[in-house]
Amino acid sequence: MQKWMLLMILAMSMFIIVIDTTIMNVSISALVVDLNTTVGGIQSAIALFALVMASFMLIGGKLSVIFGKKRTFLVGLIIFGIGTATASFSQTLGVLLIGWSVLEGLGSALMIPNIQTLLRGQYQGKDLAFAYGIISAVGAVGAALGPIVGGYLTTFHSWRWAFRLEVAIVILVLILSPKIPSELPPERRPKFDFLGGLLAIIGFSSIVTGILLAQTYGLWLATKPLAIAGLELAPFGLSVTPFLVGIGILFLMGLILWEWHLETIATDGLFKPSLFKTPGLIPGFGVRFVHMAILASFLFIAPLLLQLTFEFTAMQTGIALLPMSLAILVFAILGAKLSARFSAKRIIQVGFICGILGLIQLIFTIQPDARPRELATGVLFGLGMGLIASQILNLILSSVSPEDTPETSGLNSTFEQLGNSIGVALVGVMMLATLTIGAQNWVENSSSIPEDKKPELIAAVQTSIELVSDTQLEEILNQGEFTSPLTEQILENYAIARINAFRSGMIFLVFVASVGLILTTGLPDRKLVSQAPED
Repeated sequence: MQKWMLLMILAMSMFIIVIDTTIMNVSISALVVDLNTTVGGIQSAIALFALVMASFMLIGGKLSVIFGKKRTFLVGLIIFGIGTATASFSQTLGVLLIGWSVLEGLGSALMIPNIQTLLRGQYQGKDLAFAYGIISAVGAVGAALGPIVGGYLTTFHSWRWAFRLEVAIVILVLILSPKIPSELPPERRPKFDFLGGLLAIIGFSSIVTGILLAQTYGLWLATKPLAIAGLELAPFGLSVTPFLVGIGILFLMGLILWEWHLETIATDGLFKPSLFKTPGLIPGFGVRFVHMAILASFLFIAPLLLQLTFEFTAMQTGIALLPMSLAILVFAILGAKLSARFSAKRIIQVGFICGILGLIQLIFTIQPDARPRELATGVLFGLGMGLIASQILNLILSSVSPEDTPETSGLNSTFEQLGNSIGVALVGVMMLATLTIGAQNWVENSSSIPEDKKPELIAAVQTSIELVSDTQLEEILNQGEFTSPLTEQILENYAIARINAFRSGMIFLVFVASVGLILTTGLPDRKLVSQAPED
């Protein structure tokens, strides 16, 4: 037990970070009422949380080199605890933004890179492979269990208790923190790269913000202009997304050039660009990006499918996702056990193939007349995600020397968060585009709608259509002047368009997972454990 105490502590820490967002995703309606705000306000809080994490990951990795891994991790944990306590008592959206989005996001950025580096400092060989597999599995299972926990607490108690339970876990981890080994102080304390940090924050913030705004304002062409202080922005009819992403890319190019300069003159920077010359490291980051993108996107699509198509409650949704969660956990552990028999590259490739087959299985079972029990369970998809999780972290971090682990961990964590946010945003855009096209085609071809009304309805579809349940749509239609036969036609055709939207989302994930499978060809072909694990 003593041997695995550090893993238990770090697994609890990863669990509260991951479960934080998924709990809130099923509590949006209650948050809107309690905080007297809007759905858009709560969505902005979720987006800001992801943005802060992605923007500060590199900084979190670098601070561990300056102040020590344990100290940086504990500072992050304390900031996270203060943030979640603040959020639990918030009475306004502003306080929630400060506590949840800013403080918890910042604390998470200090914790996540150091979770990975602390594990490498404590475990070796098959133990390290097992530890990385467990951390990845805990993250995925936490994401799937969030709807159950959030649904139960919001339904029977209050969403505030979700944050308070996180405070309790933070306190428990702090009590156990003396069990975290301390490292020797460095002979020379590196300097912090303030310009690099600023370039990283602006660059990643711009890219993440741009992608997140794509669902509202369009990925390329503007579905509506961005309004700021009464000024509407949609230059040349384009969405704000490509401009923000372009600005972010320019700042990140500046970051890389600046870090190359610092490394050339042997001065401390956020990271060493020469790390990207490490064989297999760039494909490794790419694979991790894709892995997190398809997993986060699946955990976005699947609950929506169940809740909107079949009107599952939050608890029913979480229970329906349990087989997938268990498959991830079981095969993350099993994959770590296989590290001595097969190369990590082969295990990851098998994982992607299983993930793709699992997604295809779901595509064929998502039909307009399907019943919940006729849907694929997601076990095959979870099996694949578990196998990938068991290998990819260890493969990436073991490719570099121990002294380069903190910087590499910061880069890896940044790619993880980018995969999370960009994957969900893009699949959301794909689904809304499919829904819009389906609804627009029905309006154009409908004989029940007067021809002079069609242009107005098509314009409304293009600017304001959303994914909603049949009950929600029926309530909206009852407020308008629709005849009963027309209402039934709208409900029937919207249900078909909605199913096609979910299928398009899954098809998009198959494409992304196929890209991940191709990227695995650049991974180093080696075993992560040199000796066969003991029975």
